[in-house]
Amino acid sequence: MTDQEIIYQLKEGNETCLKHLYQHLNMVSSLVLKNNGSRDDALDIFQEAIIVFYKNVMAGKYESKGKISSYLYEVSRRLWLNQINRRKKHEIPGLDVFLFEQADDVVEEQESLALQEYVRVALDKLGEPCKSLLEAAVFLNLKMEDIAKKFNYSGPRSASQQKLRCLKRLRDGISYEDIIALE
Repeated sequence: MTDQEIIYQLKEGNETCLKHLYQHLNMVSSLVLKNNGSRDDALDIFQEAIIVFYKNVMAGKYESKGKISSYLYEVSRRLWLNQINRRKKHEIPGLDVFLFEQADDVVEEQESLALQEYVRVALDKLGEPCKSLLEAAVFLNLKMEDIAKKFNYSGPRSASQQKLRCLKRLRDGISYEDIIALE
């Protein structure tokens, strides 16, 4: 499926074409793995980039000046840079970020309706406090300092660690094949 067909299909409401984007996962995996990340990190970052792409297409903000693969790579690169910077501040002080030379604005993370429903069900299965914590961190984009205060954690690092534990539980309950097959 060509880039133009994917964009057309999305605008027509056919979200199943998103599964064609997963052919570009390896380039993001390569980026993340070369910069001290894991395969799970790469998948998380790539899925966030797909969500950003989808929402920007639907909102009319996506400008097709190049290939979708280049767009996904750039969004993934920015998201991974932010992740590294967060880890650098809170967990890994000596991490080298030599690959990243520019810092542009990060494209706002957004989700498709089908993915929102799937994630909502998965979050409901998690229960509290993970559900509320992830909603605050991911959907409301609250800072770890604010989350720590809201959920009575000792500090941002504790909140971040709890978020990571909750994300792991969420990942364990999600089937990536189901996400790809969403219609």
